[in-house]
Amino acid sequence: MSRKALYFFISYFISLVLALNFQLIPPLIPHIIREWNITRSQAGLITGTTALPPMILGLFGGYFLDRFGNKKPIMVALSFYLLGEILFLLASHFSSLILSRIIIGLGAVILAIVGLRILAEEFQGENLGKAVGFWSTGLPVAALISFNIFSPIAVRYHWKTPMYIVLVFTILVFTMILLFYREKPKRAEDNNMGFLRSIKEIPQKVWFLGTIWFLFNAGSLSFLTFAPDYFVTKGLSPAYASSVSSLYMIGSFLSPLVGYILDKTTRHNLIMFGGATLLSLSLMLVYLISFPLMIFIAGIFAVLVPPSVFYLLPKLTDKLGLGYAILSLFVNLSSVFVPYLIGYARDLSGTYFASFLLMSTSIFFSGLLGLNLKLKEEIR
Repeated sequence: MSRKALYFFISYFISLVLALNFQLIPPLIPHIIREWNITRSQAGLITGTTALPPMILGLFGGYFLDRFGNKKPIMVALSFYLLGEILFLLASHFSSLILSRIIIGLGAVILAIVGLRILAEEFQGENLGKAVGFWSTGLPVAALISFNIFSPIAVRYHWKTPMYIVLVFTILVFTMILLFYREKPKRAEDNNMGFLRSIKEIPQKVWFLGTIWFLFNAGSLSFLTFAPDYFVTKGLSPAYASSVSSLYMIGSFLSPLVGYILDKTTRHNLIMFGGATLLSLSLMLVYLISFPLMIFIAGIFAVLVPPSVFYLLPKLTDKLGLGYAILSLFVNLSSVFVPYLIGYARDLSGTYFASFLLMSTSIFFSGLLGLNLKLKEEIR
């Protein structure tokens, strides 16, 4: 196996460890509520607390990667994951479960960034689009595994049983990196720059790209959050509403095709603008006609944006750790705060029209800003 292929799989498996630990929780929530008699707001904390460490410490994680390389931070991060997964299995009450998720969140400070950093280092200048395209399938693969494999296992055995599977997988990834991952030589000046100076040297366009990423996820993640409830209000059963809403994720499997296009064109800004604009219109059509197939069409348009963002970041800065940490920071900000505002709009108005309008507008503005993000080769 070539170095590039090996390192792609290492990066992809890291993303699966990250995604499986996040996607594991939703199918388990009904079981946890029933066994421990907790409220739904407490159940929401099980996922929310995991996102807090990356949101607060993400920039420091990116700085450490730029300064010390990938391997040592990865090993430390996976150690946090292993500890958190073991504590999850040993948890006998709600507070210990929350502690396990916080510890996993500390590992996510690194794992949320390092997979893309490895890809950018290995594929920059050659097939980076294809690499990030295939890498982007990690989240939908984890979601499908969680809802279609872990959920039945939790029903048949015990709700903690899927975590045993995730723990074994984490151990395998830890061993793989320990034995096979080798750092690229680093320039001496990369090791001596302070944190604040590193932040100051991040180009303005990276923050601009982060804003685009915030606006896109503000709409997209909020839609995934409230789509099942919206379809329940339209008369669908909860199970069928969830299945219909999951059609949005199927489009993610087209991301390798988007990656291929990214490698063949210089008009990446047009891809982002086209995808965001068409997705914005599609979400409003989902509300207006309530046609399930429209969600699948929306998912196809949505897949044009994430690979474009991941592809463009290495072209804007060579500080890949901090760069991807900024993207992680913005997506965590959108996931923590925006769904609350979207839900508040629904509660205040009594219908989902205002919520869908806000989601659609946010995504449209992400595309509008993306249209103005031009690289030198695009201008030429």
